[in-house]
Formats: sequence, C-alpha cells, structure tokens
Amino acid sequence: MAANNNKKEWKSPYNEFNSIKILGFRENLESIVRGKFLPPINIDTDITNKCNFNCIWCNAKGFRCKNQASLPEEHLLKLADFYKEWGVKATCVAGGGEPMMSPSFADFLYRLHKNGVKSGVITNGSFLDEKNARAVAECSSWCGISIDAGSNEVFMKVKGLKDEKMFDKVISNIKNLVKTKKQLKSRLEITYKYLLHSFNAKDIFKAAKLAKSLGMNTFHLRPVCWDNLYNQEHEEPINFSDYIEIIESEIQKASALEDENFRFYSVRHKFGEKFERKINFKKCMATPLLSTFGADGNVHLCFDVRGKKEWILCSHYPNPREILKVWGGARHKKIINSINVKKCPRCTFGPYNEIIENVIIKDKMFMDFI
Repeated sequence: MAANNNKKEWKSPYNEFNSIKILGFRENLESIVRGKFLPPINIDTDITNKCNFNCIWCNAKGFRCKNQASLPEEHLLKLADFYKEWGVKATCVAGGGEPMMSPSFADFLYRLHKNGVKSGVITNGSFLDEKNARAVAECSSWCGISIDAGSNEVFMKVKGLKDEKMFDKVISNIKNLVKTKKQLKSRLEITYKYLLHSFNAKDIFKAAKLAKSLGMNTFHLRPVCWDNLYNQEHEEPINFSDYIEIIESEIQKASALEDENFRFYSVRHKFGEKFERKINFKKCMATPLLSTFGADGNVHLCFDVRGKKEWILCSHYPNPREILKVWGGARHKKIINSINVKKCPRCTFGPYNEIIENVIIKDKMFMDFI
C-alpha cells in the first residue's frame, strides 16, 4: 500500500514520493466517486515534443516522433492564466520532449509564478543554461534532472547518444543550477532522477555519490517500464530478478549516503517485489486528479498513454477553455469507464486508485475518526 514505510523505499514517510499524500485532497477523491469532478489538482504541460536525446526506454517516443509540435509562447501564457482561473494548484513542465528546447520555457515559468500556480520541471539538463537555471530557481518548487547513470559510458548507452561531452555538460549545468539556487536563496529541490534498467543496475551507488557531491537534494530511483501498449512497440519487459541482488546491494550502499541535506528514495510501493508492474485495483478512477495538456494541442486523459486517440478529451489550442465543456461530462466519464486496467501500461495513478477503492469507497481507514 502507498503508506508502506519500507526501509528500502524511504526512512521517513513524510516525503514527496509517498502517494498517501493524496488523502490531503479527500474532497477531490470523494467528488470522483460521486461522479462530479473537481478541477484537476495538477496538470502536466508538454510544451514541446522535440527532444535532443534518444533514451532507450522513452515511453513517448512513438507519439512525439510522429508529432514534433511545440506550443507557441502566446498560448503558453494563455495556459498559465487559464490554470489560475480553473483553480489548478500546480503543473509539471516536462512531457513528450525536452521542455527547455522551447524558447518560451522561462517565460512560461515566470507567468505561472506570477499567477501563483506552482511548477515542477523534468529535464535532461542539456539546455539548463544561465537563463533557464535562474527561471527554475526563482519560480519552481522542484527540478528533476533525468541522468539515469553515474558514468559517461552508461549515460551515453542509456541516452542513445554519441556525443562524449554531453555527460560533462549536464553535470556542469547542474553545478550552475545549485550555485544559482544558493545565490538566490531559493527553496528549489534539485533531484537526480534514475530510471532503473539492466544497463545501469551497477551504477546506482556511483550515481548517488555524484548527486550528493554536486549538492543535489534528492535521488529518485524507480524501474523503467516497457509496457506502454498504446504508443509504441517495446522490447520484452526486463526481468529484474536477474539483477535483484546487485540492485539491492547498490541501493543499500546508496541509502547510507543520506544525511540532513541529501535523501535517497527507491520508490517501491508502485511496483511488485521485483520491480514488476502492479495493478492492485479493479477500476481506474483517478485520472480526474490530473490532466495532460499536450504539445500537440490536445488534452490527453492520461500521460502514460499520450496519443491514444480514443482517450483525447478535446483540444486546448487555441482555446484552453474548451476543456470546461468536456470535463466531468458524459463523454469524459464514458472514456474512463472504458478503461481495462489489465491492458494499461505502468500506472502512475495506481496507488491513488487503490486509495479511492479502499479508503473512499470501502472506508477501511474510518476517515471520519481521528
């Protein structure tokens, strides 16, 4: 369950990766069960589908390669204003491509910040120049940098790169972001993101040491998933059983690096014991908690299945308010009811669906008693 305080996962349950935090939005969960959806808590904003990396596990590759779209600055500013109007609390700026490839990235963050809409950023770090670093440090709550390696050799392999200088460039950019954060006295949390794969299983401890030496705040590890059935064809799923002893040893050593300034998270509650996909719920009901506004101009039901035509709610370009005509309506509910969870890929919403079923519907926690 999401509240499992497994020492392999984290030392304190009070952290940003614990899915139990969704209970702070009990009203949203109860409204979903009643069939009256509130505005999404968060929106994923894909500002571009362009990317300069070729990561071997990219779950958006099939979709973004067919649609190399980017949202114009005028529309991004319009989105930032609409999010405030709709009551959206925060947006993750990441998406199908590398968000900093958009020349409007910084302006979008500043507009969100002005409007009181929190932002988080996921980036590969290659375009984290002075301008973008300052915008992130000034405006965002957190920045996750997807490095997925502790050495140049592994980095190039998992990122599908030929440029031998890119790893050093990304590390240099991270140093500058940490420096900028200190100069601005920013509360930005800087995270070293690590998708676990057989290619990088032996690099975890090395990567964690690097992250700590750079002055990063957190290290986030989770397994790569190869089963995004709707967007592209993938290789056979990795059998992590073959690497579990190595992985557990690396995690144990990396966890020992923790101190008051550096935290290591190996997120396990969304997966099985050996990092396999886990679906412990009967029905998907959690998608109204979050929406995805794509670089293609469409609103996607779920970011794990961007590009599935039957699950596109509407267009947000050129008018974001189109979503208000659809959100919580008959068609929206029909799409949700059509979801076969056994055929879904890795479910980011999995723990939230478990919580809706067990806490909100079945009231196993006796929520009206403290």
